[in-house]
Amino acid sequence: MSKPEYCWTCDADEPHRKLSDAEQAWLKHRLGRASVNEFLVCLAPDCRNLRTGSNKKPFPEAIRLPKPS
Repeated sequence: MSKPEYCWTCDADEPHRKLSDAEQAWLKHRLGRASVNEFLVCLAPDCRNLRTGSNKKPFPEAIRLPKPS
């Protein structure tokens, strides 16, 4: 289920959703964290920027999920 949230890379409210299990595994490895449950992914075409529910810009540089293969 998606809901509109502000995306700082799109500079607009865009639909976001929680990460799938595979996406969470990728992000855990990327960040070296044990939990990434708070992250959402922007669903705007070609964006895939990550944010948390409370922080629209959690990283100095955007981290984007790789496109599914």
